[in-house]
Amino acid sequence: MAQNLVCVDVYTVRPNDTLYTIAQKYDISVSLLMRVNRICNPYNLRIGRKLCIPGDASKLEQPPEPECTGTIYTVVAGDTLYMIAKRHKVSLNSIIQANPSLDPYDLRIGMKICIPV
Repeated sequence: MAQNLVCVDVYTVRPNDTLYTIAQKYDISVSLLMRVNRICNPYNLRIGRKLCIPGDASKLEQPPEPECTGTIYTVVAGDTLYMIAKRHKVSLNSIIQANPSLDPYDLRIGMKICIPV
């Protein structure tokens, strides 16, 4: 059975971390952690690297839709705010202003954002 996996957290590798200890912390398998982050050599884990911690998207609590005077857009894989702004022909700044609680560096698949008019 295939899961609808998304990054539910981003972990920054620290000194003495191993894939095993990180996987244990999040209760996932090392092989899944390696596959999602495209890690070929588990012994070459670099301090400071950011790892996607996968989880089931259906189990995530979805925040309420933002109040919007434009249209609601649902974030898909590969989206960035810049690409969304360009696609909808609005400025990046106007999207940020229309979504004051949005962290532009933490877009998640399925997240709903307001595209202002």
